[in-house]
Amino acid sequence: MGERGLLILLLAGFCVPAYNQIKEHVLVETVKSWSAAQSYCREKHTDLATVCSQEEAEQLLNITGASLTANAWIGLYRDDTQNWQWSNSNDVIYTNWKKYLFCASVNSVGLWEDNVCFVKKAFMCYQETSNITERYTLIEELKTWTEAQQYCREHHTDLVSIKNASENQEIVKKAQGKPFWIGLFNEPWKWSHQGDNYTFHSWGNGEPNNWGGGEKCVIMSKSCYWYDISCNTQYPFFCCEGKDSCSVCLLI
Repeated sequence: MGERGLLILLLAGFCVPAYNQIKEHVLVETVKSWSAAQSYCREKHTDLATVCSQEEAEQLLNITGASLTANAWIGLYRDDTQNWQWSNSNDVIYTNWKKYLFCASVNSVGLWEDNVCFVKKAFMCYQETSNITERYTLIEELKTWTEAQQYCREHHTDLVSIKNASENQEIVKKAQGKPFWIGLFNEPWKWSHQGDNYTFHSWGNGEPNNWGGGEKCVIMSKSCYWYDISCNTQYPFFCCEGKDSCSVCLLI
């Protein structure tokens, strides 16, 4: 993949020294980890991109918007004290974060992940019956966590909640190897129905880790472990039936 550049005139008072400086931003379409991208930029250019104003953010969008099919790294990272800073050590005086709804999904190995709620995922709903195989309905349509919650509340009762290891195992068997949304979300962590705090959990190793600060929903994997993940990812999901065990708590 090639590189495409954009010349940007930065005025004194953004995050540069007190003189006008021409800064050329180059989009590198070869995918790399953040650290590898930082090393590449420092070797081939100067450093990973800094964004010092809304104007500059819009100018960067002009160069990435036409060809970028996924996210692209910029130079912002968390240091050892968990504070955000730029790769070139400039102060962070401008940010352009997404606004997150905090939801949870379950991955293909049963682990939970917190997510941005508007990512589309498949999701799992549940229904209340005397038989566990009858009260939970797998919806294989991919939806975000919030869309999955809305679907379950319109067509069933709510997204599935998991109260013990037996239910965890039974539900993952019914999912037939697919990762899926469950009803856990971070507000702080509670179940979609009734707003119950969770007592049983099946987190994967190192989870929940809130990677990047936007993982507020949970998926379950095929191995019964849970992972926090971005809520705007799309997954299947399980719905539940029965007002007694699926009384709703609105996610606002």
